[in-house]
Amino acid sequence: MRHLSRLLFLPLGAVLGTGCFVNTGPDVEKNPCDPNPCTQGDKTQCVNEDGNARCLCKPGTVLRPSGACEPLTAVNCPEHGGDTSEPDDCLSRAAPLATNVQRQQSIEPVGDYDFFKIDGTVDNVYTVTVEPGPGSLMPRVDVFDQGGEWIRAHDGRPKAQVGFKARASAPYYVRVSHSPMDASAATGAYALTSSLVGKDDYGDLPADSTLFVPDVGGTNTPNTRYGRFEYGQDEDWIALDVTQGTTYRIEFDTSRFLPALAAFTREDVKNPFRTARAAYVDISSPGGNTRVYLNLYSPQAEPGSYAFRLFRY
Repeated sequence: MRHLSRLLFLPLGAVLGTGCFVNTGPDVEKNPCDPNPCTQGDKTQCVNEDGNARCLCKPGTVLRPSGACEPLTAVNCPEHGGDTSEPDDCLSRAAPLATNVQRQQSIEPVGDYDFFKIDGTVDNVYTVTVEPGPGSLMPRVDVFDQGGEWIRAHDGRPKAQVGFKARASAPYYVRVSHSPMDASAATGAYALTSSLVGKDDYGDLPADSTLFVPDVGGTNTPNTRYGRFEYGQDEDWIALDVTQGTTYRIEFDTSRFLPALAAFTREDVKNPFRTARAAYVDISSPGGNTRVYLNLYSPQAEPGSYAFRLFRY
């Protein structure tokens, strides 16, 4: 009945002449979790990730590497002595981690895990840094998303630092441990800091890439584009539509950071047809007119700013 007042103000022809009524009001976004599609086993917790339903382990259980959800026990979430933050050996007992606040803790005893939770905001980039203190600890940092899926890790020598981009406004989890790269059974103190870098400038996947139109080669006023690797493992994807028989060139400003490049076609975004790291890279279509994706990244996994120009000849 809430549309009745709207009908009273429509011309009669709009109601009767066309035989249909068009609602010009704003679309109501459908909640993919209503009704809850998560009915399989213990993965009954539904979350909305960018309009898609994702099924997570129900509260009181923990995701195991096998993919199964297990009830919390001393096996998968042990309790033991150590620093004042124990017990914190699993996601469900993660301690809140504020940005730009240093936290002092320790890996104790041997085999200890320390979990922390960051309340992420979609498209924000975060870095986590662990500096070892007194003791023999070689720190390792692992990052997990809200469902317990592993994202990435970094082993310190001696400092460990890892960055990640939040794919949803949701909790993300950080695990600190002794690195398996060191065979010794080490323990020790560490300082942990989380920083908010800001929004990511370019997407990290072909589907999120930024489409550019190249300038004509030889122009006196070419466009300069800028980018930044907000963290060492960041990837920036850009795209251009290419015509068979035409050569395209990407030129980098060598006074800035020089990225590595991998080129893919729309038909195959898994296997690059061109890889390079140079002041300029020429690209031609490997077959037919298509869209080419350029994955720019830091080969040494270091953050840095870069600039480039795109031409067609």
